[in-house]
Amino acid sequence: MEHPGVNKVAFTGSTDVGKAIARSVAGTAKKVTLELGGKAANIVFDDAPIDQAVEGIVNGIFFNQGHVCCAGSRLLIQESVYDEVLDSLKRRLMTLRVGDPLDKNTDVGAINSAAQLEKIRELSQIGENEGAHRWSPPCELPDRGFWFAPTLFTEVTQAHRIAREEIFGPVLSVLSFRTPGEAVEKANNTPYGLSAGVWTEKGSLILSMANKLRAGVVWANTFNKFDPTSPFGGYKESGYGREGGRHGLEAYLNV
Repeated sequence: MEHPGVNKVAFTGSTDVGKAIARSVAGTAKKVTLELGGKAANIVFDDAPIDQAVEGIVNGIFFNQGHVCCAGSRLLIQESVYDEVLDSLKRRLMTLRVGDPLDKNTDVGAINSAAQLEKIRELSQIGENEGAHRWSPPCELPDRGFWFAPTLFTEVTQAHRIAREEIFGPVLSVLSFRTPGEAVEKANNTPYGLSAGVWTEKGSLILSMANKLRAGVVWANTFNKFDPTSPFGGYKESGYGREGGRHGLEAYLNV
C-alpha cells in the first residue's frame, strides 16, 4: 500500500483492518475503497409474503455460514406477525442440512477457522448471559472440523452485544417493532451501514424505508441479490467508496 507505484487501494474485510489501511494512506494522493463489516437489518412488515420473507431471511444470514459482510444478521419483525414469522422461520431451520460444504445438498457448511468459531461461541454465550433466548434446530454436527449450528436469538434488545457487533457466523438476532418509524430507528441504531432488507407489498413503503435507512444497499422483497451495474458499498464503519457500476469504475480513473 505504501509503495509509490500504488495509486488505488481496494479492500474487503474487517473494519479494524480497514481503519489501519485508511491510516496508512492518509495524507497521500492514493484513492481508497473500503468494503468492511456490517450488521444488516432485515425488516418484515405485517403485509409481507411470509413464506417468501422466510426464505430471504434464511438466505440472508445462513448463506455461506454467515460469512458475508452484508449478511442480514438482525431480523426486525412487526409485532402483529411476530409469532407467525418466527414459527415459520423455526420450521424452515429444521430442514437445513449442516455438513460437508462440497456436498451440493448442504445448506450450512463449516466455519472458516478455529479462531472464528471461538468468536461465534463467545458472542453467543454473551447473548445468553445478557438475557437473550437462544434456539437452534436439532442437528448432528460432524465430528471433525469447525461447526456451529444455525442459531437464532429472541428477546434481544438494542443494548445486547449480539445486536450491535458483527458475529460473522450463522447467528440471527430477532427484534420486534410496531411502526415504520420505530423500524427505521432500530435499523439505523448501529455503527455499521452496509445493507438492509425490506419485506412488504406496499411499493410506497419500500421507497419510504429505502430513503430513510442509512445503508448502502437496500433490498426489497429479496436479499443478497447483486447486479454488477449497480454500486455496492456502505456508510459509517462499513467503509466508503463503491464497487460495481459507474461509481465503482470512477475510483480507478483520473478524470
